[in-house]
Amino acid sequence: MELAGDTLASGNEASPETFSPDVLLSMEEAASESGLHQLLAEPLSRELVHRFVQDISDKGRSQLGGCQSSTALPTTSTELARAAIRLGLVSLAAFLQANVTGPVLDNAQSADAVLVTAFKNVRKSDESTNGAAGAEGVLVSEPGIENFRSLCQRSLDTDGVSPYPYIPYIEFFCLARFLFVTSNILSMAQSHPSAEHLAWTRFRIHLWHYKLLTQPSLGPGSLYTKGGRWTDVATLEELIQTSLTEAEAAVFGAKGLSERVGKSSWPPESQVLFRLEEANCQILLGNETKARQALHDATAVSGFTYALSGALGKRTHFQESSFSQLVVLAKSLRLSPEAVKGRGANEAVPPALPLNDDTLLEKIQFNTDEAPILGSSLPAPLQDVQPDNQPELHPLDQIILLTEATLKDTFSPSDSLTLEEILPYAVRVIDDKSKNWQIYTQALLVRSRIELNRSRTVERGVLQMQAVADQVIVDTQAPSPAAISLSDSTDVPTIQVSLDGESTVHADISKPTSFLPATKPSGSATPKERLRYVNALASPPRWHLESELAYAWTSVGSLVSALEIFKRLRLWPEVALCLASAAASDESSGRGAGGEEKARAIVRWRLFKRSPTTDGPRDSPGDIDDEDHVDIDSIKPGDFYGPERSPPPANAPRLFSILGDMENNADHYIRAWEISNRRYARAQKSLGELHLQNKQWDKARGAYQLAVGVNRLSPELWNRLGDIELRLGHFPDAAEAFQRAIATANEKVGGEDARTWSNLGTAFLSWYREVVAEAKVKRERMNADEVPGADEMTSTKRASESGRSASQLLQDSLSAFKRGATVADTNWRIWDNVITIAASLKPKPAFDDIILGVRSIIHIRKTESALDIEILTLLVREVTKDAVEVNDGDDRIHDPPRGTLESKVVALFEDQIVPLITSNSACWGLVSRLRAWRRDFAGALDAAEKAWRTAVGGVGSSLSASSGGGREGSWLTDPESWDVVVQRTSELVAAYENYGSRLENIGSKWKGKARSAIRSVMGKAKEAWEGDSRWTTLQDMMEDVR
Repeated sequence: MELAGDTLASGNEASPETFSPDVLLSMEEAASESGLHQLLAEPLSRELVHRFVQDISDKGRSQLGGCQSSTALPTTSTELARAAIRLGLVSLAAFLQANVTGPVLDNAQSADAVLVTAFKNVRKSDESTNGAAGAEGVLVSEPGIENFRSLCQRSLDTDGVSPYPYIPYIEFFCLARFLFVTSNILSMAQSHPSAEHLAWTRFRIHLWHYKLLTQPSLGPGSLYTKGGRWTDVATLEELIQTSLTEAEAAVFGAKGLSERVGKSSWPPESQVLFRLEEANCQILLGNETKARQALHDATAVSGFTYALSGALGKRTHFQESSFSQLVVLAKSLRLSPEAVKGRGANEAVPPALPLNDDTLLEKIQFNTDEAPILGSSLPAPLQDVQPDNQPELHPLDQIILLTEATLKDTFSPSDSLTLEEILPYAVRVIDDKSKNWQIYTQALLVRSRIELNRSRTVERGVLQMQAVADQVIVDTQAPSPAAISLSDSTDVPTIQVSLDGESTVHADISKPTSFLPATKPSGSATPKERLRYVNALASPPRWHLESELAYAWTSVGSLVSALEIFKRLRLWPEVALCLASAAASDESSGRGAGGEEKARAIVRWRLFKRSPTTDGPRDSPGDIDDEDHVDIDSIKPGDFYGPERSPPPANAPRLFSILGDMENNADHYIRAWEISNRRYARAQKSLGELHLQNKQWDKARGAYQLAVGVNRLSPELWNRLGDIELRLGHFPDAAEAFQRAIATANEKVGGEDARTWSNLGTAFLSWYREVVAEAKVKRERMNADEVPGADEMTSTKRASESGRSASQLLQDSLSAFKRGATVADTNWRIWDNVITIAASLKPKPAFDDIILGVRSIIHIRKTESALDIEILTLLVREVTKDAVEVNDGDDRIHDPPRGTLESKVVALFEDQIVPLITSNSACWGLVSRLRAWRRDFAGALDAAEKAWRTAVGGVGSSLSASSGGGREGSWLTDPESWDVVVQRTSELVAAYENYGSRLENIGSKWKGKARSAIRSVMGKAKEAWEGDSRWTTLQDMMEDVR
């Protein structure tokens, strides 16, 4: 996007006060009350409209390969800039009113007439300047509002993604976007005093552009509740983040929050609004940490105090005793109370449906006589607040509660406990005495999303969402011209049902109908009240809300209702996916009812013309737009193998990708990539997955490299590319891909999962091994007076370029595995990798990491099989390599100083390893060795005895070889087990010899005990091992202790 330079200069320079925050706020407030058709009647507005239409026409011509107009735009005066701001704000407000909040726009046709007139004038000017050829391909039809809207739709395409193709009055949004973002009418230079404060408005424009582009059904649930890091429009996401940073600097300055609060030129209410808009933006983009910080800043500026607490109450009709119930206690503090009084006590609000459940109460009945709890952890302002009689909240504080609920719902696990914690936030806003229409609507929507997950509230959740959607439809959908014409020209009788005494009136067939009774005009809110907080609430556009309603119906098993909603919205990709889902649910094989064939037919119908050999009517020029009268059940996929539609339909890249998924055809993915001007990353992702299914690793790698080239913010793409590079043995590239995945992700655990960290550790470890192998080859070549080739040292070269030595690669691998083990603290295999690498470090192993890993594995597995004897031997060897220094005559047990390696190893063995040992004689041998080093001779001898009993299979207290049991049979027949028994016997005899005389209960009897142990083993082993070398060892030991 090209940024214009300073254009408010020349002889009419604007002063810093020209567009100060106070001026902009007053202009924004007036925008919600001004009529767009009246503003367009002004001469300056018509000049701005002419520039806008010229820009849209030039973009449409350039997209189809035509030449652009070279008309130079005149410089901008202060009066024109002021008019541009007014017109931009009013246009944006009109667009939001028509698509998000309602009510229906007044005289919108008059505003469109001005645009159409300008459109015709621009066409005539282009035809006279460039001739018929200059307008060919873009302005061939009669210039009308539909033709112009089509051009506006195309101008919003980003990265191969088109906005919803049936957005009413999209031209108003494009006009606002032109005035604030893409044109040179308003300077975008941050240093210009007149443009600095417009950064906030530009941020809003970019964010609404993102909402128009993003598909409303990326997964089960709303885009506005289940944020994620996958996005098809990475270019616009980067632009949003950039504009957000600029807007933050404009509102608060460049310093930290602690320094800028109170110094901003914007009033506190505007500061809170900005932070709330930032929080909802970050939720939409899937950035939990940033969203939570923005919400915290909004609460700090507002001075709002709230807490999720508990209070005694009853929840069911049959409950006799009161139990603790979750409740949100909240109190507005800093914002002026007069802003609350009189604002909304009698404000009109949409209807809230009752629960009507035979078990649950409509509202929790809290105990009114409950005394305050002394020493409560609640903030001081909330300690005297009664759960059933809370003070009124400022509207901004209500939005804070709704944003908190949305934040928790988006990034928390979807379980019953989480839902119980979220619901009180919405209930607190719904039960508040002061109500704003849009805030109350959003509260009902948030409550519906939560109640969809509970069996006793799912019915009200679906019906309440239906009521909210119907209210938005009725308030935003203008009657169609055909309906108006029909109502004026026909006298068809209508049937009405009325109550006794109710007057009957003729039904208005031009007005949209609703599932539930619509709100009367006298009970509706004004556009000003509805638009006041629409940006801070992040209210969804109408088609997003209806798509969410469709998914709500699927949650109760009504796929037919969802299908009808998608058909009415003409969201044909969703219709196809819904049909395929219905087919998969009909039969266990997933190929039932022909739903998949119908889905494929719909996608082909949208992309291709009829086959030349197909019997039936040929496509007319407007056939692709005749979607209201098409019979979905009659079309077949075989009928649409003709040439592609030209121009392709909106979101053709997505349709081609869906068709590729259905037909497993790589050509469709390639075509989607080409149509999007090589910007649609999802096409290459799907193509890469198809290559992976066919084991074509190199082709899959190439596809994912193209995907990450255009969408560098997707951790999913980087992760998959890293997996492929790891599979191909390109370890430096794999390490880079996994590092990118970690850097771009931003989830609850810092943005990274254990799998990514573990794969990164594997990549570094494999890279290290390659570097070591190449160093070995280099030494061998140099010893043979040969020079190794450059292609034989690729890993070493990449390591050198990245500034990593072989030891650094191994250290990086250890760090990655440790991070992965920390994230997935129940995965013992990652901890095992940590131990292995920590023990391999040179010149000295990382003993602290080894001990941490052993402790973690024991904590996870809690079995003797979790003990690695080699690692434990390494620890004991390191600790006992130096003898303990003691004074003569000092027989006390040595306790190593706290924090030392010796202390950690002793604690590990005594506290965690000893309780686990049941059959591993080697572990008891290590315990005996460690205790002897500590001068715990009694303990060392006891461990040696247990090691010997474990080896020979004895379970009693006497020193004798057991005569029964499976373990005995093994060492009597297996040479290795026989060797272990002899070794443990030797260790036991040595322990008696070294420590027996020091113990009072043994003393001089140690030789007898040693002979008894040797004799018991020899007695059992005589038949099996007499004459063996180890038998001779036992005989020698017997001679030594006689």
